[in-house]
Amino acid sequence: MIIDEKFFEGGITPRIVGKLISRHQNEVGRFKYLMSYYLGNHPIKERERISDSASNNKIVCNHAKYIVDITKSYLLGNPITYSCDSDYDINPIKEAYVVQDMASIDNALEKQMSIYGKSYELLYIDEYSMPKSICLSPVNTFVVYSPLVDRVPLFGVHYFEKRDLDGNTSGVQCMVCDKDSVYVFENETSNYFDMELTGKYCHYFSDIPIIEYRNNEEEQGDFEQLISLIDAYNMLESDRVNDKEQFVDSFLFLSGMELDSEQAKKLKEERILLGYEDSDAKYLSKVMSESDIQVLADNLRKDICRFSMVPDLLDAQFGSNLSGVAIKYKLIGFEQQVKNKERYFSKALKKRFELYKNYFCLKGCMEDVPLHKVEISFTRNMPTNELEVSQMIKNLYGIASDKTLLSQLAFVSDPENEVRQAVEEQRERSVILPSDNEARDTNSGDTKNV
Repeated sequence: MIIDEKFFEGGITPRIVGKLISRHQNEVGRFKYLMSYYLGNHPIKERERISDSASNNKIVCNHAKYIVDITKSYLLGNPITYSCDSDYDINPIKEAYVVQDMASIDNALEKQMSIYGKSYELLYIDEYSMPKSICLSPVNTFVVYSPLVDRVPLFGVHYFEKRDLDGNTSGVQCMVCDKDSVYVFENETSNYFDMELTGKYCHYFSDIPIIEYRNNEEEQGDFEQLISLIDAYNMLESDRVNDKEQFVDSFLFLSGMELDSEQAKKLKEERILLGYEDSDAKYLSKVMSESDIQVLADNLRKDICRFSMVPDLLDAQFGSNLSGVAIKYKLIGFEQQVKNKERYFSKALKKRFELYKNYFCLKGCMEDVPLHKVEISFTRNMPTNELEVSQMIKNLYGIASDKTLLSQLAFVSDPENEVRQAVEEQRERSVILPSDNEARDTNSGDTKNV
């Protein structure tokens, strides 16, 4: 949300907050619509029968969930790693990430990004004076930016309804965070325009503690442009089953004979029909071309995977013995899309790192670290040929640094720490084990004594 800064020169008032929340709620309908697709609540489930006797199967093939989950697992199936030059110590931040299982928070943020097109993270200080992060939904969270070219964030807003023990709304509350303080607005009714300022306190992050994560430049979800294809596939599969049922329940056409209702019921139960001369009986049914229907279904599925750039894991070629290079060529479109998501995600992660750094520097737990010295690494979650990787590391040994080589191993989460441990273990072995000269002198001395 972009607003001119001049409207906030006199401070953030309840009236301004109410207007901003009202603007944001215009977009909530889109968010709920996208989430309903991820949860499998597609329009096909609302389709009504044409008649009481007509079949009305409502089949949901949830490609929306498939696209989101595959993308999230591919990007963040392996935890994100952080490293820095040896001149700087970032262990306090890394330990804070480990304690609160930051990988789970990253997965929640990426999931919401893929569904809604954006997500939000709130930083706060817990009862032990440690910084913590939590994922917030864009349904009730937004950040206000200035109209400048670089979109400078002015403050973040998180609002929600308060509930009593029976689940009824007992009022509303809003939290506004700027670079220095957190303002709490409340109201005992459900009206956001009549709120009053009930609290103000410092957050000690030296910047806005609400971070916006964007999925792409357009802030669209991964499947948002494919909803029409998803609906078409659901309709095709549902009608396909309907046609099967109607084919089984086809009309029996009798020629040259008459049956009353009782005889028809008896015929249906006993399945015996007495024929007469020049009489005939046959079923009336539509001619179904299963091959044509399957071709259409395959084309729709391929279009969904092609335009989402998510690979179809049911493709027979994925089951064949492909080389690593061949698999990468098949995933090139998917990799480009995920790489674009990674750029936006990394930008927000650096902002998170900066806020944690500001707090720890204020406490005196660490020294200032330039952000450009911090390296954020993503490791794709896909099958790897460990033998090929080990051979590559062996061939590059002495050319590339040990830290770079170890970062290629999926089971090494912290290459810098791994190098440090390896050096320490090597130093311990050199102290415990005698050198070649010492061993030679010892052996010669033993010989003389003999």
